[in-house]
Amino acid sequence: MDPLVSVVIPVYNVEPYLHECVTSVVEQTYTNIEIILVDDGSTDSSGTLCDEFALSDSRICVFHKKNGGLSDARNYGIRRSHGSLISFIDSDDYVSPDYIMHLYQALVRGKTDIATTSICIFREGEPLKEHKRDTAEFHVYDACEALEDMLYMRHLEPNAFPKIYKKEFFDTIQYPVGKLYEDIATTTKLIDKAGKIAYLDEKDYYYRIRPNSIQTASFNPKKLDLLDQLNVVKSIVQAKYPSVINAYYSKEQSALFNLYMNINHCDIKNLKIADRLWAEIKNNRISVLRDREARTDARIASLLSFSGPSLCRCIYRLVRK
Repeated sequence: MDPLVSVVIPVYNVEPYLHECVTSVVEQTYTNIEIILVDDGSTDSSGTLCDEFALSDSRICVFHKKNGGLSDARNYGIRRSHGSLISFIDSDDYVSPDYIMHLYQALVRGKTDIATTSICIFREGEPLKEHKRDTAEFHVYDACEALEDMLYMRHLEPNAFPKIYKKEFFDTIQYPVGKLYEDIATTTKLIDKAGKIAYLDEKDYYYRIRPNSIQTASFNPKKLDLLDQLNVVKSIVQAKYPSVINAYYSKEQSALFNLYMNINHCDIKNLKIADRLWAEIKNNRISVLRDREARTDARIASLLSFSGPSLCRCIYRLVRK
């Protein structure tokens, strides 16, 4: 019999999207699943909807808890799961009917303890552009290859999704509570622990960008959590995977530049933060420009930094229009 897969879905104020998400999991072709809905203190009707879903399918378990954030909800769901394998889905996203089946098949085919697929990104209100192919790319990365690929942002996503994991990894690894960017350091630890990861490019996970998402929201100092999490990644890379350090600096440069450009430079209280970010961008730029494997956006950001902060912001705004 196929092993039980626990699908953990943290839920917080996603009433308009929850039905699409949960229905997509209920309709999986891989049927030996438990669906764990963790209502993280929702103030809309999401919690009530969760209870209604549980009445319609015995595989759905609902837990209501005080709001603690996405990481806390994931950790809570992990502790209450019963499967030997576990997967995470964000409650404003949804998946194809073969999502779990493809992940499980990749896990078995690659003889790994983690498998991942790729994502289809769409903006709310825009039609979804699917990219299915007759034959999906399959590859098994060792830990070093996987971290390099992830940090250069080629194929592997740093997010908790779209992956399946051996649950026992979470006996010693948890998502950091209270952080806006909780995934990248945890994913790095999981890849390091697993030693390898299977990748199947089926694009089974549909990732929704909302106007009020973390990525699109205006700057606040909590967004600097990303740099704290990247420092955790850097310590692991330096200690165990030094050949990947250039990939790390490429990722860091993209993060620094995006944070810097997200700041309203008329907001005096954030000017010290902006100065710190700009100094780190300048510190990285030569090594990134010399790295032919670095992402184009990281190299462009590094090159633009020589024009100075004011002109750099003007060019960036023109390009983004």
